[in-house]
Amino acid sequence: MTTDAAAASPRVSRRGAAVGRSRVVGAVSALFPWREVIVPWLASRLLCAAVIIASTSWPFDDGLRFRGFLIWDGVWYTAIARDGYGALPVGDVQTRWPFFPLLPGLMSGLDRIGLGDQASTLIVNQLALLVAFAGVYRIAQRHASPRAAALSVWLLALFPASFVFTMIYPSAIFLAASVWAFVFVEDRHDLAAAACAVVTTMVRPNGIFIVLALVLALRSWRRIAIVCGPAVLAVAGWCIWLWDRTGDPLIFYSAKSAWPEVSLLDLVTEPWRYDYAWPHFLLGVAAALAVWLQRKRIPLAWQAWTALVLVPPLLVGVVGLGRYANECFPPFVAGGQLLERWPRWARRSVFTLSVAGLCFAAVMVVRYERIP
Repeated sequence: MTTDAAAASPRVSRRGAAVGRSRVVGAVSALFPWREVIVPWLASRLLCAAVIIASTSWPFDDGLRFRGFLIWDGVWYTAIARDGYGALPVGDVQTRWPFFPLLPGLMSGLDRIGLGDQASTLIVNQLALLVAFAGVYRIAQRHASPRAAALSVWLLALFPASFVFTMIYPSAIFLAASVWAFVFVEDRHDLAAAACAVVTTMVRPNGIFIVLALVLALRSWRRIAIVCGPAVLAVAGWCIWLWDRTGDPLIFYSAKSAWPEVSLLDLVTEPWRYDYAWPHFLLGVAAALAVWLQRKRIPLAWQAWTALVLVPPLLVGVVGLGRYANECFPPFVAGGQLLERWPRWARRSVFTLSVAGLCFAAVMVVRYERIP
C-alpha cells in the first residue's frame, strides 16, 4: 500500500462512520420529530408528574412523596410481579386474577436483572408512551395533514385521563402496541404487526379485540393468519394455563365480578349515586363522537377498533372508560382533523379545558382516591 493510500484509508473510514451516524440521526429524527412528538411528550409528562407528586405530597410537611405513581392497579400489578397470582377467588373478595400477565411479567423481569420493579416500570411506560406518540403522528400523517397530525398528538398528550400513562398501568404499552400494529399493517410489515398484536392482547383482556379490527385492514387470508394468528394463540395459551391452574379458562372475566361495576343502565337510573362514573362516561362519549363526526375520513378498521374498545364498558363497567378512550388512537386523529378546521381561539379553548381537566382528574384520583 502506498503512503497516500494508507493516509486516505482512515479518512474514508471516518467519512463512512460519519455517514452512518448521520443516517441513524436522520432516522431517529424522522421517527421522533422534535416539535410534533418530543415536545408534547416531554411537556405532558412533566405536567402529569408534577401534579401527581404535588397531590401526594401536599402540604409538603414531609418533603416530596411518590406514592401517587403506584396506587390503584399499580398495587395489584406489583403484587403479581412479586408473589404471583395467589389464591383462587372466594366469594366477592377482590383478587389478582383479572389482570393479564405481560405487565407484571415485565416488572418481574426488570427486578430480576437488578433494575427494580416499580421505578423501572415507570420509566418503561414513559418510553412506551413516546413510541406511541410517534406511531400516532406517523399514522395520522397518512390520513390527515401534518398540522392535524400534530394536533392529534397534543390532544392525546393532554387528554384528561392521560396522567394514567405516568403510573404503573398498562395503558402506555397498550396504546403503543395497538397503534403500531395498524402502522405496520399499512406498511405491510406483517411480522412486526403480529408482534404488536401479541403485546396488545397480553397486556389487557380486551386487547384480543384488535384481532377483529385488524381483519378489516388486511386483504388476504394469508395476511390475516400471519398478523392475527399469533395473538389468538397467545390468548389461547393464557386461557389454557388459567384452566390448568384454576379450572376456569376465563377466570380473568369471572373474577372481575368482585369489583363494584357501574353499567350504563345503573348510571342512567341512579345518576347521583354513581357520580364518580360520569367523567369516564363523558370522556368516552367525546372520543366516540370525534370518530363518528370523521367517519368518512378514517378507515373502517379504525372505527371498528374504537367501537370494540369503548362500547363493551358501557355494558360491563363504565368506570375506567376515560382511560380506555385515552388508549385508543383513532379518536385523537379524528380530533386533530376536527381542530384543524376550527379557529385558533377555539383550539386554545379546547386545550385549556383539557389541561384543566387533566389536573383536576389527577388530583381527584391521587389525593381523593377516585377510581381512574
